[in-house]
Amino acid sequence: MTVLETGLTLEQGQVLAPVTLAWRAFGTLNAARSNAVLLCHALTGDQHATDTHPVSGKPGWWHLLVGPGRPIDTNRFYVICANVLGGCMGTTGPRDTDPATGRPYGLRFPVITIADMVRAQSDLLDTMGIGDLMLVAGGSMGGMQVLEW
Repeated sequence: MTVLETGLTLEQGQVLAPVTLAWRAFGTLNAARSNAVLLCHALTGDQHATDTHPVSGKPGWWHLLVGPGRPIDTNRFYVICANVLGGCMGTTGPRDTDPATGRPYGLRFPVITIADMVRAQSDLLDTMGIGDLMLVAGGSMGGMQVLEW
């Protein structure tokens, strides 16, 4: 997990702070930091793209595409997948505590756009010292994030 202490200015002008981003990485980042791939998950997905899901025990949602010797080869690429902003698997979302009230955000959680999700991903990559990506891939809502990239 990574915490963005200064938060994130959302597309609609609100500042959400701090922001916790839950993420997983598969493979090894090379010394030049030039082999990074970002996976963007669908609405019902999360950061567990290829590993066993800790809650359901099921294989990751792209386990057939991501891994050693697979199309997105973790022997070659450092594959990063973050739970989207507003998600429910560790990234700041409606069930988290609103620092202004000390209670869960619930329905008061700000409206999140695809651009906000991508901005959070970009900030995560900045904290990792990754400036360029080899590939950004995703399906469904993840595909919308890819287009925003």
